[in-house]
Amino acid sequence: MSLVRAFVAVDATSNEISNLQKEMISGLSAKDIKPVNPDNFHFTLIFLGEVGEQRVASVVEKLGEIRFEPFSITYTGVGAFPSPGNVRVMWVGIDEEGATRLAALARKVLAKMSEVGFRPDKPFSPHLTIFRAKNRHVRVNVSKYSGKTFGATQVDRVHLKKSDLSPAGPTYSNVYTVNAAKEQA
Repeated sequence: MSLVRAFVAVDATSNEISNLQKEMISGLSAKDIKPVNPDNFHFTLIFLGEVGEQRVASVVEKLGEIRFEPFSITYTGVGAFPSPGNVRVMWVGIDEEGATRLAALARKVLAKMSEVGFRPDKPFSPHLTIFRAKNRHVRVNVSKYSGKTFGATQVDRVHLKKSDLSPAGPTYSNVYTVNAAKEQA
């Protein structure tokens, strides 16, 4: 049985985020950072890890039971994990209402995934990774971007994604997609 490295996510798209990423990395050395390919921008709702084909079928079945209404998110502000003076991950945040709605969607996904034995490896945090630092000495002036917005997008799909790792970076492909629909009363 073959294994698939899988996660459940919402895609994120914005030309403004791509431009922000280019601006932020322009002042950094290429040997110090690894930018996320803009085609791979997403919000991970839950990382599933290495999953066998039979479990993929169970995940697809449970995801198919999820109902949610489409909603908008606005990309706003930037931050760093663990801190701007010690960057490992540089991220873009989202507006408060969008974060609340995305967290509610993540809870629905987590509830369904728990029914087939998955537990999150860490709590859900609505952030969009734009680059990772290879070295701990990377520092970014996040206050420069405080209060700024970087476009908006409609959340109307949740994907079960497969991740194929290579030296050039990961390639993600959608295994299954749940489209937003009006919730039943």
